[in-house]
Amino acid sequence: MERPFVIAGAGIAGLALAAGLQRTETATPYLLLEERPELGSTGGAITLWPNAMVALDEIGVGDDVRRAGRPLGAGSIRARRGTLLRSLDLEQSATALGGPLVALRRGDLIEILHARIKADSVVLATAVRGYAHDRDGVRALTDGDPVAAAALVGADGYRSEIARALHPGLPERYAGYPAWRGIADVGGLEPVQVWGGRQEFGVVPLSDTASYWFATVREPAGGSVHDEVAHLRTAFSGWPDPVQQVLAATDPSAVSRNDVMDRAVPRRWTDGRVVVIGDAAHAMRPHLGQGGCQALIDAAVLARLLRQTDSPAAAFTAFESLRRGPARRVVGLSRTAGRVVEAPAGLHRVASLVPEALMLRSLARIGGTSAFPW
Repeated sequence: MERPFVIAGAGIAGLALAAGLQRTETATPYLLLEERPELGSTGGAITLWPNAMVALDEIGVGDDVRRAGRPLGAGSIRARRGTLLRSLDLEQSATALGGPLVALRRGDLIEILHARIKADSVVLATAVRGYAHDRDGVRALTDGDPVAAAALVGADGYRSEIARALHPGLPERYAGYPAWRGIADVGGLEPVQVWGGRQEFGVVPLSDTASYWFATVREPAGGSVHDEVAHLRTAFSGWPDPVQQVLAATDPSAVSRNDVMDRAVPRRWTDGRVVVIGDAAHAMRPHLGQGGCQALIDAAVLARLLRQTDSPAAAFTAFESLRRGPARRVVGLSRTAGRVVEAPAGLHRVASLVPEALMLRSLARIGGTSAFPW
């Protein structure tokens, strides 16, 4: 029996890669091994930049995502006391970036990608713990019997055990704050980010009745409280609307909290017929909204390379050559963006004086259509 192409992880990166392979009915069957007992996402929603939309078009689901999502309009960045730091013009940004940003629920994106892959190609509650090469390919090591594979892709996220097998002792450190995410039952808002006191609160409209929000607050790692919304209402007491308005309209049971970690990029992404993609390869801070976008680019690029060659090892080597440099750059810029958010208010005012054209050119190099490899 022919060995399958095994993808560890059925999140955004893994499902997108499978959907990309499915476009041409690849001769090698594929199998996704997912640690969680069910598909889905606790991430609330995602903002897809134009670079990610190019990737989704390459995969074949771009139009589905546009129908399910909402293009973002004009927004602003404000200080914690409501002072306007910068207005964001929809037409100017869309022109500079090559298209609008699109916001949608992560669960909707997962469903769109899952609908494009083969039925019964996802095996749940099966974590890949590592790998071992053999004469005919590679074996994915699980808590049960190993799975014989033609090749193995680690799309298993920030805590990837495949990445840690490629780079034993992969270093990481706490960035100093968790990130909270949630969806509020309130619509009619404009996109906004509010900065101050080494804290951040952002709001992204999803529909006429729902908005996605994210927040960071400097505090010790590993914490959690019974009611995260009440905790944040205290942390952001006195901040301008829509901060308190959004928190008041959020179900506490639907809020996620994750410690933000600065994890090193593995010293190598490939080992023969093994490769890592997405957060497994280049975990990054959330401030530029590029984590999911970069994972989608990885999936689109790797799917095309695999369709163009019969050698997975050759495709993996070409993938690392194409993607390692650009992804490392975005990791560094995301870290810098986090430091800007935490900077004193005086530096925020100075940053607001950066000319609009210069800022848009910088953003285009990160998330514009021209940032896609082809």
